[in-house]
Amino acid sequence: MTATDHERYADDVGAYLLGALPELEAQIFERHLMGCGACRDELERLRLAADALPGSVEAFEPPPSLKRSLMEVVEAEARERSPAAAPSPPPRRRLGLPRLQTLRPQLAWAAAALVLVGGAIGFGVERLARGGSGDRVLSARVDPAVFPRGSARLEVHGQTRPATLRVSGLRVLGSGGVYEVWTRRGGTVRPAGALFAVGNDGSGVAAIPGGVKGVDEVLVTRERAGGATRPTEPPVIRVRV
Repeated sequence: MTATDHERYADDVGAYLLGALPELEAQIFERHLMGCGACRDELERLRLAADALPGSVEAFEPPPSLKRSLMEVVEAEARERSPAAAPSPPPRRRLGLPRLQTLRPQLAWAAAALVLVGGAIGFGVERLARGGSGDRVLSARVDPAVFPRGSARLEVHGQTRPATLRVSGLRVLGSGGVYEVWTRRGGTVRPAGALFAVGNDGSGVAAIPGGVKGVDEVLVTRERAGGATRPTEPPVIRVRV
C-alpha cells in the first residue's frame, strides 16, 4: 500500500460510513480497506464517534437559518459542477469526512450535523460512562478487515445484572456456525454462556448472564454450531470494560 493509494481513498472514509458511496465505489473501497491500516483506523475512529452521538447528546433542533445556509452551499457547489459551468476542480480537502458536494442533500445534511456536534462527543461519552445508576453503553471494536461495516455496543446494567451485546453489519455464518461471547479476566478467557446468530440484515443480540463484574474485556469469535470451550480464532469483536 503506497501513500498515493491511501490518498486516493482517504476522503471516502466518511462517505462510506454514512452509506453515501455508490455500490460499485463502496465495493472498491472495501477492497482498499483490507490493505490500508490507516483507513481502517480512521473508519473505526469515526464509527465510534457516530455510535456514541445518538445517546451522548440531547436532541437539538437546528435553527432554520443553519439549514438554509447549508443548502445554499450545496446548491451553489452543484451549479459550479454543472456542464454549463467552466471546469474548476475544488481544492482537495483532507477532513476525513465526505465532501458535501458529493452527497445527496439529505446525506450532506447528516454529514454536516456530524461535524457540528463533533465537539460534544467527549462530553457525551463521559456522561455515558459515569451514569449515576451504574448503567453504561460501551462501544466495541469490530475487526474492519472481517466486517468492514460492522459495529457493536455493550449495554451494562450494573456489575452483576446480565449485560447485553448488540451487533450490526455482521454476516450470517454458514454450516450452522454461531458467534460465541467470551469474557477475559486478566489472562484467562472463558465462555460467557452466550451464543448468537445474526439475521439477514446483519444484526443480532446476545445476553451475558453473569454480567461483567471483574471482567476486563468481552470478546466475540466465530465458532462451529454448539460453540467451543476455548476460542478457535482471534476475536472479531472486542469491548474493553
